[in-house]
Amino acid sequence: MRLLTRSLLTVSAVALAAAIAWPQSLAEIAAREKERQEKVKRKTGGAAHVITEDDLRGRGAGTYSQPGAGSTATPSASPSPGASPGAEKQKTEDEIRAEQEKAWRDRLEHFQGEVTRLTGVVDSLQRDLGDLTGTLYGGARTNLLNRLDAAQKSLAEARQQVEAIQEEGRRNRYR
Repeated sequence: MRLLTRSLLTVSAVALAAAIAWPQSLAEIAAREKERQEKVKRKTGGAAHVITEDDLRGRGAGTYSQPGAGSTATPSASPSPGASPGAEKQKTEDEIRAEQEKAWRDRLEHFQGEVTRLTGVVDSLQRDLGDLTGTLYGGARTNLLNRLDAAQKSLAEARQQVEAIQEEGRRNRYR
């Protein structure tokens, strides 16, 4: 009888604890978060700051030891009396060359990333094909072989693009 009473009390206690600690539904959590965001919005006057990739990378924010050093604002010079207000200042040859070099570097970085990604894909497909536990003459293996051929062609094209871009950089004396 005591054993039955103890087990009944234990089951009741566990059931009561589970009822008290019942998890919130997703709708309740969303409603609370929406209320919290509205409070923050009212508190800041409705101005929300959107964090961009530049904020995360810290571009123009200086260095860790000197925050804000890279973003020194220079007062804008007043336009000359003969210049129209919408006319832009012409870029110097150095600025044009720097922009071209940056575009070249971005293209080179993009295709090098593609070579890295495609190399991983080819390695993965070759690893899957090396697994001989499956059927050797099935449709899945044929599909893997076709995907491997396509990935190898794409990898060769990406490597060719990297070489062409590097040659362009040598011709233009970038680096």
